[in-house]
Amino acid sequence: MTKRPTIHDVAARAGVSKSTAAVVFSSPDDVSQARRERVLAAAAELGYTPNAWARSLRSTSGGFVGIIVADFHNPLFTEIADAARQLLAAQGIFSFVASASIVDGPDGKILDREPIQHLLDLKPQSLFIVGGLPDLSPFANLPGHIRVVVALSSAHELPGAVTVRTDESAAMDLVCAHLADLGHSRLAYIGPVGRRVAEDRRDAFVRAASAHRMTTTIESTGTAMDEPSGSDAAERVLALAEAPSAIVCYNDNVAFGVQNALERHQDRSVAVTGYDNTYIARLERIALTSIEQNTAEIARRSCDLLSNEDAFAAAVGTDILIAPELATRSSTETVTV
Repeated sequence: MTKRPTIHDVAARAGVSKSTAAVVFSSPDDVSQARRERVLAAAAELGYTPNAWARSLRSTSGGFVGIIVADFHNPLFTEIADAARQLLAAQGIFSFVASASIVDGPDGKILDREPIQHLLDLKPQSLFIVGGLPDLSPFANLPGHIRVVVALSSAHELPGAVTVRTDESAAMDLVCAHLADLGHSRLAYIGPVGRRVAEDRRDAFVRAASAHRMTTTIESTGTAMDEPSGSDAAERVLALAEAPSAIVCYNDNVAFGVQNALERHQDRSVAVTGYDNTYIARLERIALTSIEQNTAEIARRSCDLLSNEDAFAAAVGTDILIAPELATRSSTETVTV
């Protein structure tokens, strides 16, 4: 196996010191043009690329952003993580994307701390957590210089963090106003319990439905938020003596399960709404009315905080709410109401 070229090899080929060669890749403007060109030419000849991890480990602050995705199965989370990665790269900031490991514990799902600790051992300058984690305690005692931004969830357990998320109250008002305009008055809400964002979204639904004078039923999916849990909950809702004419779901994945249950019953009289407006919701066969969380703006605001120390300091401990939009599709175009 051919040995990977090192910065020492590049320096020797270019006829400069190792430190000069290193500066070309870290602060190119600090090196004369002639030396810079010699170093870059030597690197190209040898096939050398700088090792971002090595630079991070030599730094006291790490110099990179660790991006932790709560659930790689949620397309919204991965979309925001990738958008953030690209925005940071455009600023010359290296980032590393990792998935959280959620495992079964004695009392339900828990966060596996070991992968998190491996990331923290690399000394990131900032952490970006996308989505809700069952436990934020691994981040409770971070060094003060590490900035933590949480997107689409709550960071109340971390007083030194900033949350960037959708305005749940505005989102549920959009949903209920849309359904009210279509003539619906009996609604069911299907979603999980136990996490702050889940409670906030459900409570926002109850307030919005009440404001529009609708009757409501709440059906829990426990801690799950996927298609099977949505399908099972829909079966229970459809068995009620007075079934709802519309079902509002915690997210798109739950809504897909609800749609499956309605298809089994061949029931097109019940409207369904989701939340996240994932690419699957936009498919013609799915055509799910859903809340658009404005992922581009969430990623942009989060990256501003991750890369700007002053902006982060001014926002510590706050929730930055992003205005949502409602994407309407045929899932709310029912045959009868």
